[in-house]
Amino acid sequence: MRSYLYIKGKALWRVCACLLLGIVLACCGEIITGVDQPATATVGSTIDITVHIDIPTVGNGGPDNLILGILVPKGWKAAQNTTINYTSPLGSGTMTLVPDASLPKNGNGLTWSAYMKKTFGIGGNLIDDMEWVAYQTDKAYSHNGSEIKGDLQIKMKVGADGNNTRVKLGYVITDTGNGFVSDSNGTYYSEVITPCFELTGASGDIIDFCNPQLTVIDPPKSLDNDFITLTFDGTIVATPVSGETELYLCATAYTSDGKTISVCEQTAKTLMKQTTATSKKYQITFWPRSFFGLQDSQTIIRMEYFVTNKTNTAKVGYGNTLAPFVYTFKCS
Repeated sequence: MRSYLYIKGKALWRVCACLLLGIVLACCGEIITGVDQPATATVGSTIDITVHIDIPTVGNGGPDNLILGILVPKGWKAAQNTTINYTSPLGSGTMTLVPDASLPKNGNGLTWSAYMKKTFGIGGNLIDDMEWVAYQTDKAYSHNGSEIKGDLQIKMKVGADGNNTRVKLGYVITDTGNGFVSDSNGTYYSEVITPCFELTGASGDIIDFCNPQLTVIDPPKSLDNDFITLTFDGTIVATPVSGETELYLCATAYTSDGKTISVCEQTAKTLMKQTTATSKKYQITFWPRSFFGLQDSQTIIRMEYFVTNKTNTAKVGYGNTLAPFVYTFKCS
C-alpha cells in the first residue's frame, strides 16, 4: 500500500560499503566496496547498477566462481529481465543465473536463492514479496594471495509487474568454495542493502516495502477468488479510530462490468478482530467474491476501503486521511 512518510533521494546513490549499517566486511573473502544505483526510475525502464568489489585471495584454493545475489520484488521477474557483465584485472565476462541443480557449499541442500533468503531474509523490507536472484561468473579464479578489484555491471528492467514501488534493493557476494560462512580466518561474504529505491510512472497502487503501513493485505497480489487477510495497524500513528474497541471494514468493489458494490455495515461480516487483547492490530479474512456477492460473470478490478468505528462516525483512509485505501486485484 501507500504512505506519505518517505524521503526522496538524490538522482544517484553511491553507497560506501564501509559506512553502511548491516554490511558484513570480509577480511579473507569477497568485499562489496560500494554500489552505484539510481535513487528513482520509471516503471518499465532499464536501470544501470554497478557493484564494486574487492577480493583479497588469501591462502591457496579454488578455482572458484564469484556468486552475486540481488534482492528484488518478485513481481519484477528479475531472472528474465537482468543482464550482468563484469570487469577485473583477470579479464571481463558475464554472469548468468545459477542453475538450481548447482547447490551451494554449506547450504544444507538449499538452492543458492533459498540459501540467500534463509541467511539474509528480505533486507529490512516490510512485505515478504521479495526474492534473491543468484548469478555466477563464467570464469573462475584461484586463491593465490593476490588482490582482485573489479566491477559488476548490472542492467535491470524494473517494474515488470507495473506497480509504483518503494523498496530496499540488496546485493550479496561470495564464492562457490565457501558460501555464507565465517571462521577463525575471517568472513567469506559481503552484503549491502541500499536506501529506499522509488519506482514511479504507473497508475494504480504504490507498493511500499520500506515504510510501515496503516493497512496491509496478505497476499500482496491476489485475484478476487482468493482469500485475503487485511490488517490495520493502530500502533503506527494516532487516527480517528484510536481508542475504539471495535473496528469494521467499509469497502467498495469496482467490477469488470462497470458496477460498484459497497459493503459498509457494522456486523459480524465486517468486524475486524484484534490479534491480541492489547496489540492494537486488527484483522479480517474474507473471500472477496462472496463478501461482495458477485455474480458468476463478474470479477473485481479493484477495491477501495476504509476502517470505521462501530457507529460509523469515524473512519480512517489512506495516509490517515479521508481518501480511501486502494487494493488492485491481479495475480502478478
